[in-house]
Amino acid sequence: MVSLTTVLPTAALVSLVAAGAAPILSDSPANAAYKATFNKGGVTGQVSFTTDQGGYVKVSVNLSNLPNYGGPFLYHVHQKPVPLNGNCTATLGHLNPYNGSETATTPATKEVGDLSGKHGEINGTSLSTTYIDQYLSLNPSNPAFVGGLSVVVHLHNLTRIACANITMDTPVVNAADNMFSKLSIPLAVGAAALLL
Repeated sequence: MVSLTTVLPTAALVSLVAAGAAPILSDSPANAAYKATFNKGGVTGQVSFTTDQGGYVKVSVNLSNLPNYGGPFLYHVHQKPVPLNGNCTATLGHLNPYNGSETATTPATKEVGDLSGKHGEINGTSLSTTYIDQYLSLNPSNPAFVGGLSVVVHLHNLTRIACANITMDTPVVNAADNMFSKLSIPLAVGAAALLL
């Protein structure tokens, strides 16, 4: 007869082995930028993902108009984009390429997409914060790549209340820098011609 004192510790060990730790990632390309824009229904704002120095992902969260009930709120990167009909349930579960756990106690062993689990829940009707998430990537060949996926906001009971697709963000180019870069080659050619 097998005793529970033998089975339970073994099951716990198997569970730990199956749940791998996410690696720290610094492979995001320079100037990569993605954002999820919330503008349908009640919740408004953006969650932006940009490359920070060293190739890490900087996450900027600016969300408002969350309900006065149901908090603290959770938000996650989900596995699939939001379909055209806006059904947040179709985004499936959290981005989790390393088999992390929602109940894990360290950021590396949590689900990669569990942003509120790693960086804090939304207490109140708005949140404005910026942080580095070392387990996300903006490199399309990395399994922790967030582009083309979605961000979902949940009530504390896990009811999905808002979702938005993560799309590539066009970087803003300073007009003066853009003009100078277009003029630099003709100016250099003109200066060289004067020297001849």
